[in-house]
Parts: sequence; C-alpha cells; structure tokens
Amino acid sequence: MTDIKLYGYSTSPYVRKVACCLYYKQLSFEFVPVNPVENTQIRFTGQTQVPVLQIGEEWRLDSTPLALWLDELFPDRPLLGRTTESRKEILAVDKWISESLIVSGFKSVYEAPMNTRLRVMAWRLANIVSSQTPLPEEVRNAWPQLLQSAPFIKHMLRCADTTETAAEMRDRVGLELIQHLGGGPFFGERAEPSLLDFAIFPQLVFAYMVGLEDELFIAQVPEFRAWLERVFQFMPNNPLLVPDFMIVNPLELATANSAVA
Repeated sequence: MTDIKLYGYSTSPYVRKVACCLYYKQLSFEFVPVNPVENTQIRFTGQTQVPVLQIGEEWRLDSTPLALWLDELFPDRPLLGRTTESRKEILAVDKWISESLIVSGFKSVYEAPMNTRLRVMAWRLANIVSSQTPLPEEVRNAWPQLLQSAPFIKHMLRCADTTETAAEMRDRVGLELIQHLGGGPFFGERAEPSLLDFAIFPQLVFAYMVGLEDELFIAQVPEFRAWLERVFQFMPNNPLLVPDFMIVNPLELATANSAVA
C-alpha cells in the first residue's frame, strides 16, 4: 500500500481532524510531529502550514481539501456522504465548525487574562509539543505569551464576530452544536459518520484526555454521550496523536463513568 504521512502538531485541531478521518477509513499512516519553531519536518513543502498530508510522492494542505482528496483516493467509508447534496450539506456545517466551534476555542485563549489558569494550560500544551519535538526551556516557559500572540490565532479571530465576547461566543456555539447534532445518530442527523464527526470529536475530548479538564462535561448530556460512544468505536484508544504517556484520562473511562452516573 502507498505510504501515508501526516505532518503537524498534535495540539492543532485541524491536524487531529485529518487523523480521525484516516482512522475512520482504516488507513495506516505515520504521524510526523513538526517542530513549531523550526518547521524542519515540512521544509520540503516550502511553507509552514499544517496539516500536511503526503500520500506516496504527492503532498497537499488544508484539512477539508485533504478529506476530499482522501475520498477521491479511498472511496470506502466516505467522509463527504454518498450524494452531491450530502456533500454540500456536510461542507456547509464544516465551514461552521472552522469559523465558530474552533474559533471559539482560540478566542477564549486570546481574551483570557494572563493568570495561573491560562499559564498552566499553556505550559501543558507546551509539554505535549515538546514531548514530540523538544523545545528549548525558554520557549516552553514563554508559551503562554506565545500562544496569545500567535499569528495563526489572530488570523482565525478575523473570521469571528468581533462584537461577541468569548463567553457569548461559547454560549452561541454550544446551542448551535446541539442543533447540528439534532436527532443523530451522527452530526447533521446523518445515518453514517462524516467529516463533521471527525472535525468535532477530537476537539471535544482533547482537553479532558490530556488533563486540561477534570471532567468530560459533554458526556453528561445523554445525546452527546451516545454520540461519543458511536464515534469512538471507529477510533483507537488514543485518537489524538499525542504520546500515550500524555493521556491523563482515557476516553473509555469517561464514557463508562458517564453511563453509570
């Protein structure tokens, strides 16, 4: 089979999105962590954007076009549905995920006061990155400031409604998330998993699994707990690309505990 390599940072929501698409399609791949300071691993591309997906000798960028590419090359278990109409519907919600769900997380970090909570979160993320591509101590220590001033976060926030506070945006996104799940069983009320589930799933479980949060609050909602369990059956125990030793809360415990509660 053709060699597949995914280049990126395990802390990137877009890199995790592509990884979950690969897992769903049952495609073996090598994850190549990229040093965010030097970007040596993707120097062959002549640019610094991740994710980069390389299949054989060809490489491409951008998570949603990468999903389209995967469907072209590996049509089993389609990510964009089985009809033209399904594809349009999925791409419309995927746009919401990028412009609202993911931006909401970035906005929360950007607007947060530089307090202990933010520093602990940022240093944990720095440790995850450094566990895969070692960072100098001064870079790890400066991660809270670097995170808030990162050009890619500022770029993402240009897509957001600047009249909303981070709290207002979180509330809106939470309500819209419920609406997009609808009656399930998968996002968009689809009968089969799609790109939407793999764009959303790793983002909702990441903070809990790596120990940034003590509880997986989304799993306390019965409809979302059921959805998590349905998606998780297509994933490995650690679907986040982070080293196994960085997983503080295995997801199977989260769903089991919520089912008992």
